[in-house]
Amino acid sequence: MSELREIKRKFSILRQKTRNGDIFQSLGPIISENLMTLSSQSVTPVVLPENGEHVLERFQTYDHQLDIRTEDELNNIKLTTIFDEDIELAITQLANPSPKYRDTGAFLFLSDIIQNELISEDQLRWLTQRLVSDEQLFSHILEPENDGIYGRSFSVLVLSLLLFKQRTKIHFMSADQIDLIINQMALYVALERDTRGYIGTNGWAHAFTHIGNVLAEMFMMPQLMRADKLFLLASMLAGYRELKQPLMMGETERLVEVVIYAANAHELYADYVLLTLKLWRKDLVTHRDLKTEAQWHQLYNRSRFFHEIILRGSQNVPKKLYDYAEQTKDYLT
Repeated sequence: MSELREIKRKFSILRQKTRNGDIFQSLGPIISENLMTLSSQSVTPVVLPENGEHVLERFQTYDHQLDIRTEDELNNIKLTTIFDEDIELAITQLANPSPKYRDTGAFLFLSDIIQNELISEDQLRWLTQRLVSDEQLFSHILEPENDGIYGRSFSVLVLSLLLFKQRTKIHFMSADQIDLIINQMALYVALERDTRGYIGTNGWAHAFTHIGNVLAEMFMMPQLMRADKLFLLASMLAGYRELKQPLMMGETERLVEVVIYAANAHELYADYVLLTLKLWRKDLVTHRDLKTEAQWHQLYNRSRFFHEIILRGSQNVPKKLYDYAEQTKDYLT
């Protein structure tokens, strides 16, 4: 996809400029300008995984091994071999619209084998590489809402578990792999536009909550450069700025929680968030005559963001952010 390659190239340049200290105030607007050059693509058929029942049966063969009750059993389970082909089946089923095969099947299986240390470090690295591949993260991402959201969103959710494992227990990721994750996630959080939370009988998509989970882990990783964390933060906020559909099922609360964590961690992030909030308010002053549904959704998404900052309380939010949100709350309602 030529557009994806080009936006990747631009993001790579922006990340390096951020690292060099060449841009700060203009980072968000430049990311937004790049995003606005992307054209919405026509809907293409989403190839959905098949054989869900067969795959579920494969996962269930491990069930008695994953039911850990004692330390002795845990030690025995670590000798169990989880086959690569079953991990691959799980990755495929993350894209299944049916929660039976996606949530209680693939996700639960992957969560168990990651958290209970049932797969090798090589398998952890391989699983990480698959989840951050273009095929997983960017499948149908430039198209209108469709079933491609499940594979993207649940790849991000499983990635958050892997990052937690990397941060707290086993340092299995190489420097190059972490570098790739930063590049891919910065682009993903800027590009994702499917804001749906719970979807009919298909259950949760919840991509923006999962984005919050991944960013939370990355912001807590001490080995990440401050500039890289800033770039991730800027990418997410720029993507949020461009949303033309509502976030209504707790996603904004999760994102604000993560943003405030970063803002409390270092003044650099707090300053950047304040710049962003001022930019959003300037947008509203400049475009006061709202006429389309998309424009109204943008207004209310931003309004919810400001209000969530206030709801976290002055004792939990950097003073300059809380005061600015408090000063502007009447204007945004």
